Amino acid sequence: MFKKMAQNIAESTSEVIGRGVLVTDENGIIIGCNVKKRVGTFHEPSIKVMQENKPCVTYSDEAKKMPGVYPGYTLPIQFFDKVIGSVSITGMPDEVERFGLLVQKQAEIMLREQAFLESNLMRERALRDLVENVASYDASQGMGELITLQGKELGVTLTRCKASVVVEMKKWKDESSENAYQIMVRELRSAFSHPRNVICPQRNRRVTIFVTPNRPGTNDDITQNIESIAHGFIESLEDKGITADIAVGFPANDLNGLAISLRSARDAMRLAGQLKLSGVISARSLTSEALLDLLPVGKREEFADRTLAGLEGRNDYEEMRDTFLGWCESPFASGEVAERLAMHRNSLQYRLKKIRALTGKDPWNFKDAFELWAAFVLKNISSAEKKTVIADGPKS
Repeated sequence: MFKKMAQNIAESTSEVIGRGVLVTDENGIIIGCNVKKRVGTFHEPSIKVMQENKPCVTYSDEAKKMPGVYPGYTLPIQFFDKVIGSVSITGMPDEVERFGLLVQKQAEIMLREQAFLESNLMRERALRDLVENVASYDASQGMGELITLQGKELGVTLTRCKASVVVEMKKWKDESSENAYQIMVRELRSAFSHPRNVICPQRNRRVTIFVTPNRPGTNDDITQNIESIAHGFIESLEDKGITADIAVGFPANDLNGLAISLRSARDAMRLAGQLKLSGVISARSLTSEALLDLLPVGKREEFADRTLAGLEGRNDYEEMRDTFLGWCESPFASGEVAERLAMHRNSLQYRLKKIRALTGKDPWNFKDAFELWAAFVLKNISSAEKKTVIADGPKS
């Protein structure tokens, strides 16, 4: 880390004080200098400085006796109470000595900041590995103890985590995508503030959270509490011009349950995109859709095409589909459905009868209605998958 930063330390401090600056390693070899041709050469005064752990002045007559050395002021660089190198300011000692402490502290501050950043990055990478290991965990294959130990090494007690949540940033206004993403992560840390929650930023503007409840409760209580927090988070984020979706997985009671919860949250997020759902998405509400999604692609398309043959190609296909799916949400409350779809109740009845006439499936018969619902859902999933393939394009 020190060697990688040495050139930056030398150049940045040289710009600030307007003097030549060089940085050496523990062997006195210059590893950073505002005059780059000096990099790789030996700086003799640095050896004494590091051995005695105190500054040293090099006057002109002394410098002449040491090849490649100029008059100046040299100080040790400490990192966690260990001398790891030195920094030297070129110039008449009486003139540059006053810059010594400034340059030394600047170098040590830059090192600590870089160490902190790298430590955070290493932890994030380790958390991402943990998340992926949980996602791929299969109780029948074992490995549970290793994953639990991996979590403990990161200060994470997986057995306390009772649900998985996946968050994905969708839209942002004034900020760059990276700045908006960092704002979203900070808002998540505030919303899901329990110290035992595991919040893991990931690629593709996503974040995974393993949630530890604030208080004991049933699985329903825990899920409802998470969804309530999620709704509040989305509202606060929208005030900042950022839109995100949150998928809440099934509740969990052990490591295997947490793995299932994470996979269900990821599936719910994917299905939500295909079915044009947004906001807070609960895996519990997409159980049937997830089961249909397990069907082989060919079987899906064959069933959907056969069931919806009478509607395919019609100009009012989407109108019929949306009407039927809206009606399925409250099949015994036609007035409520008609109001939600902004139509007269008679118009709703007319469209349902038209669907029956065109498909041969009766919306008022449970089995027929289920087949119609499944066909529409499968058609939506297949259409979304085809659009994704076209958007990605062929790989060259």
